[in-house]
Amino acid sequence: MTDKLDQYTDVITRLLRETIACTPDSWDKGILTIDSDGTHINYKLKNEGHPENAAISEKLRDLIDELYVRMAHNGDVWTAAKISFSHETAGLKYNIDFQYTHSEKAEILKRPWWKFWGNQA
Repeated sequence: MTDKLDQYTDVITRLLRETIACTPDSWDKGILTIDSDGTHINYKLKNEGHPENAAISEKLRDLIDELYVRMAHNGDVWTAAKISFSHETAGLKYNIDFQYTHSEKAEILKRPWWKFWGNQA
């Protein structure tokens, strides 16, 4: 079974490269957080406890937008994403976590019992 993120590997790879390029050389790890309300996208690039700030480039902004739009176009609409990364001895390690407002299953469970079988009026 393939991972649902496989179709976004190209944009995720470019986004991760640009994220690292936007961080100070002294950073060995960081977290890019992205929030979306469906209209606006906000983002932060942080390394807690580190005094130097990252400089988010226009290219990184564009890649964040590209990831959100491509995923939304495929029906995968998230409200928040967290991309954490760290430089390890074996190379770069990263993790991506998406948050959603609700699932389709949760929507179905909210329906009255007489509406479980479709969109009946």
